Amino acid sequence: MPPLEAKIKPITEVSALESVWRDLEARADRAFFLSWTWIGSWLECFAERPLLVEITDPNSRIIGLGVVCEAQETRKKVIRSRQLRLHETGDPNRDVITIEYNTLLAERGMEDAVWFAALKALKGSDVPHWDEIIVGGASDDSEPLFRQFGLRVHRRAEATSAYVDLADLRAKGVTDADGYVGTLGKSTRSQIRRSLKLYRARGELKLDVAGSLDEAKEFLAELGSHHEAKWNAAGQLGATQKEDYMRFHARMMQRAYAPDCDNSVEFLRARAGDHSFGWLYNFVDRGKVLFYLSGFAFEADNKLKPGLVTHALAIEYHLRAGMDIYDFMGGDNRYKMNMGQAGSAVVAYALQRKTLPMMIESVARGLKSKLGK
Repeated sequence: MPPLEAKIKPITEVSALESVWRDLEARADRAFFLSWTWIGSWLECFAERPLLVEITDPNSRIIGLGVVCEAQETRKKVIRSRQLRLHETGDPNRDVITIEYNTLLAERGMEDAVWFAALKALKGSDVPHWDEIIVGGASDDSEPLFRQFGLRVHRRAEATSAYVDLADLRAKGVTDADGYVGTLGKSTRSQIRRSLKLYRARGELKLDVAGSLDEAKEFLAELGSHHEAKWNAAGQLGATQKEDYMRFHARMMQRAYAPDCDNSVEFLRARAGDHSFGWLYNFVDRGKVLFYLSGFAFEADNKLKPGLVTHALAIEYHLRAGMDIYDFMGGDNRYKMNMGQAGSAVVAYALQRKTLPMMIESVARGLKSKLGK
């Protein structure tokens, strides 16, 4: 294959990057989190002194893009790591927006070559020195590739994921919530069916879809009140009480609901008659529905399962809309596995050089592992 050229350069004007990014998007098998809807909003809200990774072919055509931010992290009070973070800032308050399926944006079929070219450039003398590159929210499908780079590959954190194969359900003749529920395990099937019956006793089950930015804001406010009630009861703040989190999503909603919108942001509200009980914030992109955030009304009767019912209604809605996948995404939540099937693990990777801080940490980690056996 002809050699690729990679450049690392500061991003000085976010708007100038949009057309280039969108052009490559159209040629890439990318997840929603690498769309300009997400990346553009992230850059506008958070990224300080971001660096663009740009890979071109011999004809000077852009075939790869990514954004890295410099960060420093101190672990165990003594390990100081200089980092480059892919599509994250390193600030926990800002990174609470939680990217998933994180990787470089690459032209279809060129994914591995783009990564190799990018890593070669990132090792150059004109790039800020780093001990490790952090790729948070990556699929573990990326690990075999990462292990070819000559760097130590460390899993910093990981979570399971689950999804529902809507295309497969349709092929089997499943078209509604009742049919979908019939494919689940006995206990989950029983809980949802009983809960559906109890909610239907209150009135006809409906799923409202926000059709405008104003309606989306209304749905998000309602979702947030129930989301926060759950977290506050546990003595914690939920996501919608975090300023940086809400600033980012407000910007992304403005972009997604603009006149030339791509309809990639979705807010759903489940109700029985006039009684609303469930809210979902999803991303809808290229045949996939990505569940991102929820809020559910508290029910004194524990036979009522607002979360399970709301997801079942959303799955029915997207079955009929022709979507292929309903993705619960990362999170070690039992209901996700009960309602779907296992997907790829979601992993925060550290691609580490053999610098002194990383070598000390690696030895310490190995000793801890041996002592724990």
